[in-house]
Amino acid sequence: MPDILDVLTSRKSIRRYKPDPVPDEMIDKILEAARWAPTGENYQPWRFIVIRDQETRNKIGDLSKLGSGKRMTAWYCMGTMQKRFEKIEDPEKRAEVLRFMYSGEVSEFCKQAPVIIAVIGDLKIGSVDVPYDLCAATENILLEAHSLGLGACWVHGPVAATRDAIKFKEILGIPTGMNEYKVICYVAIGWPKEQRKHPRPKYPLEDLVYWEKFGNKERG
Repeated sequence: MPDILDVLTSRKSIRRYKPDPVPDEMIDKILEAARWAPTGENYQPWRFIVIRDQETRNKIGDLSKLGSGKRMTAWYCMGTMQKRFEKIEDPEKRAEVLRFMYSGEVSEFCKQAPVIIAVIGDLKIGSVDVPYDLCAATENILLEAHSLGLGACWVHGPVAATRDAIKFKEILGIPTGMNEYKVICYVAIGWPKEQRKHPRPKYPLEDLVYWEKFGNKERG
C-alpha cells in the first residue's frame, strides 16, 4: 500500500486546467472517497453537487470573483497583501499581482475547470459538527483527485459571506433557509494545464508541535 504521506506532501492547489473532460469513473472515485470521510456519530451530513454546465460554472466564477475581491480589498487596506508580496522586487510586476488579487480575478479559474463539486451539509440532521465533517470530506476529495493525476483547488471565498452564500445556493437550486443546508465550499477539478511544481514549503514541524502542554518543546 502506498504511503499516504507521499500523496499529502506532493499535492498542491491547481488553478489552471486543460479543457479535457474528467471521466465519470474518476468523478465517482472522488465522490466515493468523500463518502468515506470521518463523521461525528456517523451522521454523514454531506451532500455533493457535481457541476459541469459551462453557464453554471461561469455564474459561480463571477460570484467567486466578487467574493474574493471584497476579501482581498479588505486585506489590501490593512496592508496584509502588500507585506505578502513585498519580495517581488519589480514594482510593476508587484502592482500587477496586487491588482490581480484585489480585483478578485484570482478566483475566476473555476470557469475553466471541467468539473466543480459543491460540498454542502444537511443541517436538519441536527449535528453541530456539520462544518467539520464537510471539511474532512473536502480533504478526501482533494487527495483522491491528486492520486488520480488530476488537479484540484478548494474554494471558500464565494460562500464566506452570508449574502454570497445565498446567491450560491440560488445558482444551484439549494434551499436558502438558514437551518436547512450549509455550503462549506466548492472544489474545482480538472487536468493540470502545466507541470506541477513542488508544493510551497511548510513551517518546520518543531515550530508547530508542543509536548504535554502548550509551549513545551521538550519531547520528554
